[in-house]
Amino acid sequence: MLSELCRKFFGKPSASVSVLVVCMENICRSPILEGVLKRALAEQGLSGVVRVDSAGTYASQPGSKPDVRAVKVAKEKGVDISRVRSRKVKVEDYDEYDYIVAVDDSVLQFLNEHSSGSEHCQIRTLMSFMEEPASNEVPDPYYGNAASFLLVYDLIEKASSETALYISNTCFKK
Repeated sequence: MLSELCRKFFGKPSASVSVLVVCMENICRSPILEGVLKRALAEQGLSGVVRVDSAGTYASQPGSKPDVRAVKVAKEKGVDISRVRSRKVKVEDYDEYDYIVAVDDSVLQFLNEHSSGSEHCQIRTLMSFMEEPASNEVPDPYYGNAASFLLVYDLIEKASSETALYISNTCFKK
C-alpha cells in the first residue's frame, strides 16, 4: 500500500528510491552522512534498493576527496567514505532524487531557493526525520578538531537510523 504511494508520488517503482544528502562543500558532513545512511539503510534490508549520493551547495573544488578528518572518524566507526568526491548540487537533482536532505537550515534555504518549484522531491533537514532531535542542525566541523568530527558523526549516526527507518516504513512496507 505505501509502496503504491511511493510509486504514485515519485513515479518510480517502489524499489527505486533515491536520496541526495547535502552540506556546503561536500567534504565533511555530507560524505559522512552518505556513508552512514548507506549503512543504516543496509541494516533495514534496503542495500541496493535505495541510492544515496552527496553534494554541496557551494563545492568550490569539485572532485575533491572528503576532509581527512571526516575519512578518519568514519573509518574508525567502520564506514569507508574515501571514494566520495565532492560535487555541486545541480538543477537536475531536484527531478532525479526523491529526497534531498540538508544538514542545516542554511543549506535547506539554499535548496528551497534553487528548487525551481520542483514538486518531485521532498526537501527537508536530516534532523526533521527524528522524533526527538538533540539538535536542529548538524554543525560544520571544518574549523574544529577531531572531537568536532566525532560529535558530528554521532549526530549523523543517530539521525541516519531514524531516516532509514522512515524510508523503509514509507516506501517499502506493505
